[in-house]
Amino acid sequence: MSTRERLAVELSHFDLNLLRALDILLAERNVTHAAERLCVTQQAASSTLQRLRRHFDDELLIRVGRNLELTPLAQSLIVPVREALLAVQSALDSRPRFDPNTAKYLCRIAMSDYCLHVILPHLLRSLSIAAPHIQFQVEALSPASFARLEMGELDFCLTAHDLRLYGTHLPSVHIRSMPLFHDDFVCVADPQHVDISNGITLQTYRKARHNTVNFGEGLRTIVENAWAATKTHFDIAVMVPNFAAQIFMLPGTPLIATSQRRLARTLAPRLGLAVAECPLKLPHLQEILFWHERSEQYPARIFLREALGKVASDLENNRLSNYK
Repeated sequence: MSTRERLAVELSHFDLNLLRALDILLAERNVTHAAERLCVTQQAASSTLQRLRRHFDDELLIRVGRNLELTPLAQSLIVPVREALLAVQSALDSRPRFDPNTAKYLCRIAMSDYCLHVILPHLLRSLSIAAPHIQFQVEALSPASFARLEMGELDFCLTAHDLRLYGTHLPSVHIRSMPLFHDDFVCVADPQHVDISNGITLQTYRKARHNTVNFGEGLRTIVENAWAATKTHFDIAVMVPNFAAQIFMLPGTPLIATSQRRLARTLAPRLGLAVAECPLKLPHLQEILFWHERSEQYPARIFLREALGKVASDLENNRLSNYK
C-alpha cells in the first residue's frame, strides 16, 4: 500500500471536525488565520493543532523565521485530506434528482475574459428561465486553475484545448474534459488610423505595431505561440492581461490586435473598429470544459455540463448572435 493510500485509509476514520481543521491549517499555515476561518478563538485553534500533532506524532507546522512551514508529512497530507473532505461533501450533497427550476447552486468556474464575453452571457440567458436560482462565481484563468480544480476549489475550468500553452501547469489524470466550440483569428484596427478595408498583407502585418495579450510566466496564448514559431520579431506596443483589453485600447491608435473572431465581432462594432482576415496562418482555437472525475455523477454539474454543451452547440451552428 502506498503512503497516499495508507493516509487515505487513516483519514477515513478521522474525526471530521479535526479533518476540516487540519485542511484549513495546512492551507493557511497560520494559526490566527485558521482560527478566523474556523470561527473559533486562536487558543482553540492552537489546541486543535496540538491534538493533530499528537495524533500524527509530527509537528506538522514548524517555525522558519517569522513564518510557519509544513513538515514533509504535513505536505504529504494536503491532497488526501482535501480528497477525504470532498468525498464526504459529495456524499452529503448527493440528491436522487436535481430540479433546475428550484435548485440553488453556486457554480465556481475559471475562464478567460474571451469566454466571459462570448459564451457566458448566452448561458446566463438560457439558465435565467431553465434554472433561475443557479449562481456563478467566475474567476480569471491562472497558472493555479488546474490545481484549484484538483483541490475542489473550482467546479469547472473553461479554456483552450492546447495544453502546451500552460507549460507545467497541467491537469492531472483525474481531470475529465468535453469540447465545446471553435473559433479562429482576425485582425482588428481603428479604420481612422489603419486602412484594412481591403484586407491586410502579411508584409504589412509583420511591420505593424501590435497590441497583444500576456498572462504571465508559464502561460502562453495561441497567438504568442504562432508568432514564436515564425522566428519573426513583432513590434509590440503594449501587452495587456486579457483579450478584451487589447481591443478596447485600439481606438485612436495605429495599432493592430490579433483577436478571436467571435470576440472581435462582439466588441469591434461598438468601438467603431474594422475587422479583417489575419494574413498569418494561426491554429484554430477550441474551447474545452474541464472538471474533476469526483463530480462526474453529481446531478447539478451534469446539468451544467449539458447546459454549456447546448449553448456551445448553438454558438457553433450560428443560432446565437454575437451582438446580443
